[in-house]
Amino acid sequence: MAKAGSAADADAARREAEPTTTRPHGATRFPGFDGLRAMAAIAVLLTHAAFAAGASSQHALGPLFSRMDGGVAVFFVLSGFLLYRPFLLARISDRPHPGTGSYLWRRFLRIYPAYWLVMTVVVYVFHDKAIDDLRGFALWYSLMHIYDAKRAFGPLVQSWTLATEVAFYIFLPIWALVVRQATRATRGAARLRGELIGIGVLVSVSVAWKVFVLSADFAPGRVGQLKLWLPWWLDLFALGMLLAIGSVAVTELGRRTPLRLDHRWAPATCWALALGAFVLVGYGVGLPHSSPDIENHLLWGQHYLYGLTAVLLVLPAVFGPQTRESSRIRRFLTTRVMVYLGVISYGIYLWHEALIDRYLSLTGFHDPGMSGFMLYGSDVPFRWHTSQWLSVPWYTLVLAVFAGAVICASISWYALERPVLRLKDLPRRLRSGAPL
Repeated sequence: MAKAGSAADADAARREAEPTTTRPHGATRFPGFDGLRAMAAIAVLLTHAAFAAGASSQHALGPLFSRMDGGVAVFFVLSGFLLYRPFLLARISDRPHPGTGSYLWRRFLRIYPAYWLVMTVVVYVFHDKAIDDLRGFALWYSLMHIYDAKRAFGPLVQSWTLATEVAFYIFLPIWALVVRQATRATRGAARLRGELIGIGVLVSVSVAWKVFVLSADFAPGRVGQLKLWLPWWLDLFALGMLLAIGSVAVTELGRRTPLRLDHRWAPATCWALALGAFVLVGYGVGLPHSSPDIENHLLWGQHYLYGLTAVLLVLPAVFGPQTRESSRIRRFLTTRVMVYLGVISYGIYLWHEALIDRYLSLTGFHDPGMSGFMLYGSDVPFRWHTSQWLSVPWYTLVLAVFAGAVICASISWYALERPVLRLKDLPRRLRSGAPL
């Protein structure tokens, strides 16, 4: 190893640590993505805290609090981009796709260990929720519960999004193989056109699924369950995949950056439009504050405004020079605080609902475990002691839950998630006979 004091090494280390421009030739690091993850996780925390405190229905900003669950759309768009891009890069350079076994192993390590920890604490330490039978245990711990109508929302209410992500993880390498076979005789721009056709197919399938679910004579509970499945959200993942196609076209094939997104004014314009879409979904399309009360025909506007908001937020972190000096938005996304919150964002996402229950229980405002189930329309009785605005000061709740979530997520990251992720190369080491 070179000497740490060497000026050349110091300069190289500095360049490596700094966010750079969108890097060509297979780069997988996009410096603004951690900040986006932090924003998405905090948005979901805020919407759940607002519901728990009554702020969603009683506060002037309640319609915006109610729609911050759109942070989930940001997660889905980011997943579509980051997970599909390596398959695209392999196809463009005529290399084999990433190994399916290694890919699924890395996804398993990222999702399940931390989820199992929080589930175990909530059920067996806090005793806020209960698992009554072996079937429920198997479904909830495997993240297959969204396929059982009676158990679609588990002890961790937000875990439905993880189950949908898992379905996408399984689907993606299959889809990549299908597209590879369909475009194997093409090259360059023609291959990318084939990719774009594939995105159109995915969006069409998702639209068709929504038409089926919303036009069939299903009971509301069944509609709510079918909305959790991958086909409902596949178009948002596909939007992320579309961004990946654009990114590869620019960095690998030398195409011009689309829509002048490399210009200095582009990030501010994108985020201003994102704010407009978010305000529109909050105030302009007639959505009630509670998600289960949204009429079927309004779900279209909610879904695609969420998707539009997510894409507009992500665009500056994909296209254009990814330096802190290029825009205030990129500087914000790459501040140390936002990067750190992004690194631990999965833990924030997992822990916050349990901490809301803990806060309300310890302060005597409601019986433990009730808020999440009522929020999502379960038949579990709703037994809050009060539902009046400011009876539970929502800002106090938010600060307490956010602080607790950051602490729990930090412990989870350093004690469990980061050590577990060091095992990501284990399958390759086992195959090669390298020391573990």
